[in-house]
Amino acid sequence: MFFLSDHKTLINSIEAIGASFAVFEFDPQSVAFELVSCNSRYEDLIGYSSAKALGQPLTTIFPRYIHNPLKEAFIHCKTERIALETEIVLDYKGQERCWRSIVSPIVNSTDKKFRIIQTCVEITEKIVLEKQLNLSMKRFEAVVNTAYDGIITIDEQQNVKLFNDAAQSMFGYSEQEIIGQPLTKLLPAKYQGKHHGYIEGFKRSQVDSRPMQTRAAVQGLRKDGSEFSIEVTISKIRIADNVEFTAVIRDISEKNQLLEELILSSRRDPLTELYNRRYFTELLNAEIIRSKRFKRGFSLLMLDIDHFKSINDEYGHTCGDEALIAFAKTVKNSIREVDTLCRWGGEEFLVLLPEIPKVTAMIVAEKIRKNVEDLKIIYGNKVIKITVSIGLDYFSSHSNEMSQMINKVDQILYRAKDTGRNKVSTEL
Repeated sequence: MFFLSDHKTLINSIEAIGASFAVFEFDPQSVAFELVSCNSRYEDLIGYSSAKALGQPLTTIFPRYIHNPLKEAFIHCKTERIALETEIVLDYKGQERCWRSIVSPIVNSTDKKFRIIQTCVEITEKIVLEKQLNLSMKRFEAVVNTAYDGIITIDEQQNVKLFNDAAQSMFGYSEQEIIGQPLTKLLPAKYQGKHHGYIEGFKRSQVDSRPMQTRAAVQGLRKDGSEFSIEVTISKIRIADNVEFTAVIRDISEKNQLLEELILSSRRDPLTELYNRRYFTELLNAEIIRSKRFKRGFSLLMLDIDHFKSINDEYGHTCGDEALIAFAKTVKNSIREVDTLCRWGGEEFLVLLPEIPKVTAMIVAEKIRKNVEDLKIIYGNKVIKITVSIGLDYFSSHSNEMSQMINKVDQILYRAKDTGRNKVSTEL
């Protein structure tokens, strides 16, 4: 408690305080709080010398927009006998400055007068820093939540701390559902066992960021239990003695699907959906290599639809397309799943029969010929019949040139056509 009653005796004590410091006394007659004493820092704050300010009420010392909230704090302090803290903004030497005002009650045990100590500490820089930090946080949140990619942050225990909007959309979990949960909740079971070791290894490494794996090698697990392909880049940041990890995740399932469709379309004939000439040559080359390695040969059939041009001429190309589609389906249904059928060009087709000797290949070829002969193509109100000529040859593991093989079976095919069509030929 203060037992001193005047400014002259208080001033030596309060000047030593490194803050703006003042003592107000409550006057029961005027029902006002009047300044009893203050240090030079407080004089500088209010813009008055103590000679002018002493004895003045609070409402005179401070401008109206300040003295009203201060007066409320002073009254509450007097009524409740508790210290209160408020923030005030003052025009200080032409600049707007922020201050923290702390008022504490004092009752003089001698004269029973009620006094309040007011301490003002400038917090302008703190407020500015807080505003800048808040602005930075808002910018960060805006960037994170408008990012196309999912962004997830985990702590050292591998529990989720940040889960942006894109991640919520990607995985199907709300932020409330996933924050604090282990990251393994977002991983298929087959990846969960290795994940902890990977993160621990990355934590100990000198690398700050790196891609985890790429393309379909990494899978995410949605809330509904479905898996999807993702690309992941992971980085780490050290905060004091702790390490946090941030993963940037991109859903590439659609990209992979489009890529697969593109690859498939590059391998397929668009009309019949059979393998095209380019891809078949890749498969045939691979079969030649395999044949040499395992000392097992294969058979090759070349098929040509008889008099196909007359179908186009008589019924039109639309009918011709229907005939090609029906023919392709018939042949495909006549061979094994391990056999390969391709559209070589126009009405010519090739069939690769792995590890099939010539005698067995002859049975397969005859089956194809018979099924095609029995085929009925309905076009409008017409029933169109077609036949096929087939050239067949067997190639041992000592065969070398693919082009020579195809030329040979092509010549055998034309022998079948030259000798009556609708037949299988095996020799030149």
